[in-house]
Amino acid sequence: PMTPLEWRALVDAYVGGRLSADTFKRRFVEAFEEAIAARSSVPRAVQELYFTVDAYGGDPMGRGHDVADDAAMAEAARRALGQLAAEPALTNDPRVDEEDRADVYRTAEARARRAAFTIGAVGAAGCALAFAWLVIVALQFFAASAQVQSVTSWGPGSSAVVGFIVAVIPVLGSVTAFFGAKDVWQWHWALAALVFFAFPAATYVSGWRQWVRRGRA
Repeated sequence: PMTPLEWRALVDAYVGGRLSADTFKRRFVEAFEEAIAARSSVPRAVQELYFTVDAYGGDPMGRGHDVADDAAMAEAARRALGQLAAEPALTNDPRVDEEDRADVYRTAEARARRAAFTIGAVGAAGCALAFAWLVIVALQFFAASAQVQSVTSWGPGSSAVVGFIVAVIPVLGSVTAFFGAKDVWQWHWALAALVFFAFPAATYVSGWRQWVRRGRA
């Protein structure tokens, strides 16, 4: 298991640019989990840093709302480095009170469990959102094709080809699918608007906000 000085060296290597974010996360998480498994002492600053490091998502396109980005992890690492410089080293010295050490173990384990739960929840939410988006895309294609066939009286094949082209065009695809669902499928207008207008708009706004947030970081 890592000593306090080794923890500080690892964090300093990342802050100083000698380790990439992905490499730092891998080494940090491996060392932290090894220390917890061995019930070894972990500096409090490292415990605080673990939550952000474990939540780091290296791929910007794969990050959810609650997943830490490069700027967040770098800031947390700099803060931890300052704390490590001032924090007394907790060792396996028998003079250290056993109850204090047990409290450190409980705190670290609780944070590890909370981090795992949060990342799992974010991942599950992301999968659910992606599945819902695929369903909307499929519905938009079929609804647009139904509308094209209703307006032009073309056959199913021609309507499907044109419907696919129309469905992938922003705004036009949503409008065509809306009328296809409302007029051809006999959906209530509110349901059609929710599926083909509200949900895509909410997704676009969410993506735009994430892009702006990364640009400011």
